[in-house]
Formats: sequence, structure tokens, C-alpha cells
Amino acid sequence: MKRIEAVALAAAAAAEQDALLISNLGYPSRELFSVCDRSENFYMLGSMGLASSIGLGLALARPERRVMVLDGDGSVLMNHRPSCAG
Repeated sequence: MKRIEAVALAAAAAAEQDALLISNLGYPSRELFSVCDRSENFYMLGSMGLASSIGLGLALARPERRVMVLDGDGSVLMNHRPSCAG
């Protein structure tokens, strides 16, 4: 499966469930915009590693809404803070 196909499936699921959809920066956001642009989508631009944080914030602020996040491995790693030993 190609990434754009996975994005299209996620977009369809989000639209079907009236979910808020946050998309990682770069190609995933561009592809989401091309397959299913809607006002419930939030396209990340220039803030790598924060899509999951924004999704969590939305989920906490709007518990009545379903929230979905399209994020990548590099962005998730950018948001990881190693714990201090000692």
C-alpha cells in the first residue's frame, strides 16, 4: 500500500466518524489535502514532532469529539524527551 492510499483510508474514516484529523507536516498533509480537504482537518506546517501533542490537546479540550492523528516515525521521535538518569 502506498502512503497516499493509507492517507485516503484514514481521511475516509475520519469523515465517516466526523473526527478531527491532525496531519503531520510535509507530504502527509499535502496528500490529505488532495484526497479529502475539510474544515475538520488540521495541516501541520513547520512544527515537526507536535502533531500528537496537538491531537492530545484537542482530545482533552473536546472530549465529545473523536480525534485522529497522522504522524510519522521521525516526528514521534522528535517529540520524545529522554529521561535523566541519576
